[in-house]
Amino acid sequence: MPRRLPPLNQLRAFEAAARHGSFKTGAAELCVTQAAVSHQIKALEAGLGTALFVRRTRAVELTSAGRRLARALTPALDAMETAALEAAGTAMTGELRVSVAPFYGNRFLLPRLPAFHAAHPGLTIAADLSFEQADLAAQGLDAALRYGTGDWPGTESILIHRDRVGPVCAPHALDQSAPPLAAEHIAALPLATTHRWQGEWEDWFRAAGHDPGQIAPVAYDSRALAFDAALSGNAVCLADPRLTGAAERAGQLVRLHPATVQRPQGIHLVRPGGRRPDPRVAAFADWLKQQARDAAPSGPG
Repeated sequence: MPRRLPPLNQLRAFEAAARHGSFKTGAAELCVTQAAVSHQIKALEAGLGTALFVRRTRAVELTSAGRRLARALTPALDAMETAALEAAGTAMTGELRVSVAPFYGNRFLLPRLPAFHAAHPGLTIAADLSFEQADLAAQGLDAALRYGTGDWPGTESILIHRDRVGPVCAPHALDQSAPPLAAEHIAALPLATTHRWQGEWEDWFRAAGHDPGQIAPVAYDSRALAFDAALSGNAVCLADPRLTGAAERAGQLVRLHPATVQRPQGIHLVRPGGRRPDPRVAAFADWLKQQARDAAPSGPG
C-alpha cells in the first residue's frame, strides 16, 4: 500500500514556519519567499482538510492540529536529514564556528582540540576567542561555550559541566606555609571572588567544615581576573581543577585544601534557538562532556 504523505515541500514549509513561529523566518531558512511558504502551507491545509495556523495581523499561531503535526514532523525531518547526510558520508564534515572566552578556550578547549579533530576527520572546530558574549545568529556562529547557569534568552543550551571549585594561589604568596592549609588559615588570606558569584567562599568554607565568619573577598569583574589575581600572588581564588591543572603541574599555582564544592554555574554549549538540531554540534557536546568527566576533580567534595 503506498504511503499517504503530503508533498515534501509542503511539509518542509510548514515545519520551518512552525518551528520559528513565523512564515517570514521560516522562508528565510528555506531561502524562498514568504509568499511561497504561505502558498505551500495553504495547500497542505487544503489537502489535510484542517487549519494548521491561526493567522493574525502581525503573527501566526499554531492550531491544536498544527501543534500535533509539528511535534511529530520536526524529529521525523531531522531523522531524514541525518540519514541522508550519513548515506552521503557528510554528516560529520565541515566547519563549526564556536565562540569561547579566552579564559576557558586557552585552559581547557584549545589544548584538547587536536584530539577531537583526530576522532572526527573532516570536521573542524573553528574557535572564535572573544571576551564579549557573542550574538550567535547575527555573527553566523554555530555555537558558543558560555559560563553561567544556562539561562540565555534565544538560545538552547547543553550543560557540559558544573564548576567544582577549591582554593588555589601562587606558591610565593604563602611565605613559609606549605599546603594543605587549615580552612581558618585560608580565611585569613586575601580572597578573590567575582561580582556575579559572590557567596561562593561562604559555601566553600561550610563545605570544608569551617564557619567563615566575616570574610570580605575582593570582587573582580570576571573569574579570569580573579584567576589572574591568584596567579600573580595577590589573592586566593576558588577554581575548578579542570582549568588550573596545567598551572598546578607547572608550579604556578598550588591547591591549598582538598575540599571542593559544586557551584550552580558551569560551562554550557549553546546554539541559537529555533534552529534544527545539528548532529555535529551534538557530537561536539558529547565529546566535551566526556573530556570534562575525564578531567573532573577527585577527592573530598
